[in-house]
Amino acid sequence: MNAFLLVVFSLILQALVSGLLPERFSPPDLWFLLAVVLASRQNPYLGLATAFGLGLLQDLSSAGYLGFHALGLASAAYAFYGLRGWLHWEEPAARMVILALAFLAKWGGYLILVYWMRYATLPASTWLQVFLPELVLTLLLAPIYLRLAEALLGPGDEAYA
Repeated sequence: MNAFLLVVFSLILQALVSGLLPERFSPPDLWFLLAVVLASRQNPYLGLATAFGLGLLQDLSSAGYLGFHALGLASAAYAFYGLRGWLHWEEPAARMVILALAFLAKWGGYLILVYWMRYATLPASTWLQVFLPELVLTLLLAPIYLRLAEALLGPGDEAYA
């Protein structure tokens, strides 16, 4: 039940932050943070499926290409599981490194899909107006969001590390 509350809160907060920021700035990616938080509390099989499902929900809610965000969030969860074996998730600095690298994996998933669909490469404006603000704002909001998630869901389970 608390996970459902976190999902609903994340969706409301994502809409609120998106509306408050100027149009030229991409808002922080709370879908990404939600996928990582839920992945951190599940075994890898269920965590990857959860991230993919959240991505499908994001695609449906934004009327985008079905599977685009699903592949990105699944890539991020996959990177999270790989990095968690090398870095300790409970350390704050390691969390930021894991989140930054998982964020890059999410965009790597996007680029794979863009290439596979035979689109032109992403222009520089996409990197400056979408990628950088989204990365910076997501990492700035991450400590607050992770504490909120821990308050709602309880302490994390390290059994799957």
